[in-house]
Amino acid sequence: MVITGGLSPGDRLPPERELVDRLGVSRTVVREALNLLEARGIVSIEHGRGAVVSGGSTDALRATLGFLLRLRGETLWELLEMRRILEVEISGLAADRASVEDIAAMREQIDRMRDLIDTPEGYVDADVEFHALLARTARNGVLLTMLEPVVDLLRASREVSASRPGSARRALGEHEKILRRIEEGDAEGARREMRVHLENTAEDIESALDEGDIEDMKTWEKEGI
Repeated sequence: MVITGGLSPGDRLPPERELVDRLGVSRTVVREALNLLEARGIVSIEHGRGAVVSGGSTDALRATLGFLLRLRGETLWELLEMRRILEVEISGLAADRASVEDIAAMREQIDRMRDLIDTPEGYVDADVEFHALLARTARNGVLLTMLEPVVDLLRASREVSASRPGSARRALGEHEKILRRIEEGDAEGARREMRVHLENTAEDIESALDEGDIEDMKTWEKEGI
């Protein structure tokens, strides 16, 4: 009903009694279904209004991924694999679709990264924003929605990577190469440069784990994941 009924974010679903009649089920079933939809971020239950269509928030997905990350150590690597799958293709799409304004916005973030090279927190903020701009430049809302919670979850991993000697400067050069390929409209080149960047990021994190910079997955939770 939410998908096909023309309901927009903020619209209220029919009252519980009407849903019971229309669907031919008990109130208990309707309430369980609404609770499940709320847990998945599709609706929100508001006092005095009932079930309201949510605005497409990725909070539920982010919470689920965060829980998995704390529960299963390998989830971090699975998230990195997902980034490789999504961001490599996003880079190619961005090279095909970037406007002058898009390129200027990404260039601004690279300049921020250079200025904040010795300030890990500010550097990471600019790094995250660069990748967010890249995703928006791909002009694909589904990819953007899929990537958003992953990028947010991996903020702590970016901080670890950027704090390792020489890593931030190397990553800055990698971002510049990615943007250069996008400016040239070289989709395959952009994919290749992003693939190299993500492989190096994974190596930084693996080294940090091996050297004890991250003692266990509880540390990730403390870092904000």
